[in-house]
Amino acid sequence: MAASRAARISAALAVTLGMLAAGAAPAATLYRPAVSSADPHDLSGVWFLLHYNRVIPTVDGTPPPFTERGKLEWARRIMAEANGAPMSDASTHCWPHGTPRVMNSPYPLQIFQTPQQTVIAHEVAHNTRYIHMQRAHPAEVKTSFMGDSVGRWEGDTLVIDTVGVDPRTWIDEQGVIHGPKLHTVERIRKIDGGKAIEDVVTVEDPDFFTKPWTFRDTYAWRPDLRIAEYVCEENNRNAPQDGVTVAR
Repeated sequence: MAASRAARISAALAVTLGMLAAGAAPAATLYRPAVSSADPHDLSGVWFLLHYNRVIPTVDGTPPPFTERGKLEWARRIMAEANGAPMSDASTHCWPHGTPRVMNSPYPLQIFQTPQQTVIAHEVAHNTRYIHMQRAHPAEVKTSFMGDSVGRWEGDTLVIDTVGVDPRTWIDEQGVIHGPKLHTVERIRKIDGGKAIEDVVTVEDPDFFTKPWTFRDTYAWRPDLRIAEYVCEENNRNAPQDGVTVAR
């Protein structure tokens, strides 16, 4: 009995070693990443921003429609950086980047979906967004770095409505900021036959902008990537020397 069992084990090992030598992993199919299917409602998997800009351009290429206050705060940050003393924001402290800025990060993101919730996990600083599907915002929204997001489907487009974003976050890296009244609406859909997705973002904040404005990000389908570890606090090259500078 023992000899027979040893023979079976030897035979199994021989087959396994032969497959490995030929470059075939016997269980690889069990760990294949999610597929960008033909289903327009299936956004699951890993995506990577196609074009990163420190300055988020509007869809028509013009600056955001600043109020006088918005223009002043933006100019202050531009001047501070030019003088070698940039103002700090949430991400400088290794806090969450906030919405919508996190969607414009040059790191991969992964989308997970259930009927009740869509989750966007970002490699950058392990930011995570929770979009509650087919629900309304609470009567009283508690301010948080990523805000409160609710989602719904309109045809082939996922519409995400976000409020309650902490004003210590910025809208872009250069210095377009916002206040507690920030309201964004994102429209995410597959394009290019499912090889990419686009996120058309409308930004509204009456304290900083005279009217709503829109920008667009696109992301390539990247099933070859896996979200990696990211520890902002380790060797933080942008650690601030003072407190977060927020518009008051």
